[in-house]
Amino acid sequence: MNKIITLILLIIFITGSDIISQTPYNYIDPIKIDTPRSPFRKAGIPLITDLEKDGMKEIIVFTVDYNAAAIPLCNLHVSNYDGSNYPNFPIGMQDYALDIASGDINGNGYLDIAIRFTHRIDVIDRFGNSLPGFPLNYSDGDENPVKFISIYDLDNDNKLEIIVSKNREICVFNFDGSIRSGWPRSISGTSKYNPAIGDIDGDGFGEIILNSFGNYNSTVDSAAITIFRHNGILFNENWPIMLDSNYHSWSSSPSLYINKNNPDLTFILIAAGRLIDGSSFGNHLLMKLNINGKVLDKKYYSDYMNFGTLVMGDLDRDNILEFVSGTQYGITLSAFKNSLTKIEGWPRFGVGEQEATAVIGKLTFANELNIINNRWSADQGFGFIQSYTKDGIDLPWSPLRPIGLVKAVSLADLNNDGNVEMISTSTKTLNETYLHIWTIPGIPYTHEDFPWPQYGHDRYRTNQFGFIPPDEPVGIQPYSTTVPEKFSLSQNYPNPFNPSTVINYELRVTGFTKLIVYDVLGHELATLVNEKQIAGSYRISFDGSNLSSGVYFYKLDAGEFSETKRMILLK
Repeated sequence: MNKIITLILLIIFITGSDIISQTPYNYIDPIKIDTPRSPFRKAGIPLITDLEKDGMKEIIVFTVDYNAAAIPLCNLHVSNYDGSNYPNFPIGMQDYALDIASGDINGNGYLDIAIRFTHRIDVIDRFGNSLPGFPLNYSDGDENPVKFISIYDLDNDNKLEIIVSKNREICVFNFDGSIRSGWPRSISGTSKYNPAIGDIDGDGFGEIILNSFGNYNSTVDSAAITIFRHNGILFNENWPIMLDSNYHSWSSSPSLYINKNNPDLTFILIAAGRLIDGSSFGNHLLMKLNINGKVLDKKYYSDYMNFGTLVMGDLDRDNILEFVSGTQYGITLSAFKNSLTKIEGWPRFGVGEQEATAVIGKLTFANELNIINNRWSADQGFGFIQSYTKDGIDLPWSPLRPIGLVKAVSLADLNNDGNVEMISTSTKTLNETYLHIWTIPGIPYTHEDFPWPQYGHDRYRTNQFGFIPPDEPVGIQPYSTTVPEKFSLSQNYPNPFNPSTVINYELRVTGFTKLIVYDVLGHELATLVNEKQIAGSYRISFDGSNLSSGVYFYKLDAGEFSETKRMILLK
């Protein structure tokens, strides 16, 4: 035991503060991806996808010429994980792209890109070609640059539907561009931001939850929350629910938490602002509802401007969700308890882009999750990326200062090495677009530590917490099917770890595989793998949240191969 304590103290002495926090460094130098154009609205926020489903991610960004002088007007950029151009891209388009989503629309095993333009909808494959049935016209003549596109398998038939809206209408299209039976449906007013989508009652079919608001006598009023079933029928007679007079969700989507074991614990989060003179905002309304419209929690705040979409995460790892939202133009960033009261240490103040919601992820070796957002000052011409603890304290490296005005931040493991990357777009002098990628060494990327949704991560645009698309690898997946020359078990990283770490191993031949974690007395603590696996390279995350600090062992058995390695948990 004395040797163990000495070893732990030695590791603390050597590594110092790096046990607590890692500093991001440039994975690539900033790349100028466009000269006459800038990232545009939601479609300019870096969306992370895997078009070939090979584990190596692509980055999708739209840029636009605000002066409408460049030809083409828009560029659709698809970049590889190293910042180089994906084959056949960029593609020029003479229309404003307002929102993008990505999924296997046509069921061929590769991911496609769904695009909402001002007056039409298109779905293109990884080569840049439109799928059969697309593009299609879908317009009400409104030039408003806020429209959404979401995709989801509403009827659980392994085919994706495309959900879009226009003024006073929501419509669902099939994968071939035809309108789905039961749609379109009329709504009260306009629904500008993505709905929340999910199976809220456990019947196997998805529901669509919309924010909408109406304009009456040039005044925004009569905002409503509506839930439609997959076939266009209202969820029940309680919907739509009207918000308080003069409140509306101008710049936010509803957020959805689904409890699959108990639908009574499923809830919907709403953020709304109150117009006080037709143009400026007074109080804010935050509300948590169950699926039958019962108000579970309701709070009013008087922060300046309009709250954006509420994102969810268990910041302090106590199995209770917290919520984060910035206000329109980022005047404040706030964190809320599950009861919708503010967490001590919040809000934080700054300036930011209205379409860029905060993201939540684990960027340190500490147990808690962090809050990441962008700030910028148009007057001064520069911006920041900041990351905070759950108590609103900047991490030691925060803020980062990319080139120009920071438009948004996404988090992903781009190159499938197990480490998290931070991806951002920025604009300089309104006509240069830059792509920034940082990596944070030793911080494993897992779905548990980087919870859905976050705008660049939830590429289906569901706003559903915990949703992972069916074409997203989860669990134990081979990240390379190239047959290794030999069996091997790698040292876990980071090591020491708190509370999670990643273990890599290679299988030379297909066979039954076991990977088990033991304590120092040889007691079996966790079985990570216990199944037949094909030859290839594998990666798995181990979470030691329920264990105390100390030395542990992990053992790989695969046919005649057997190896054991030691790892250290430090809390």
